[in-house]
Amino acid sequence: SLPGETLPTWLVALDSNPDAMADALRQAEPPVIGRIEDDKLVLDLRTIMAEEEDAVVKGVRLAAGMV
Repeated sequence: SLPGETLPTWLVALDSNPDAMADALRQAEPPVIGRIEDDKLVLDLRTIMAEEEDAVVKGVRLAAGMV
């Protein structure tokens, strides 16, 4: 990386209990790591490879209690 350079990206912001969601996602298999920004858990899609998308979606659904 170069100082001062930025790369384009898309973010997904989850605002349902960001601390608990972050903890649950870190314990997922594979772990999903985001950052908390403005009281939301933010996932940077630039860091997710195409073959990892299903695992990330599954982890988010589990962490949100949707499964």
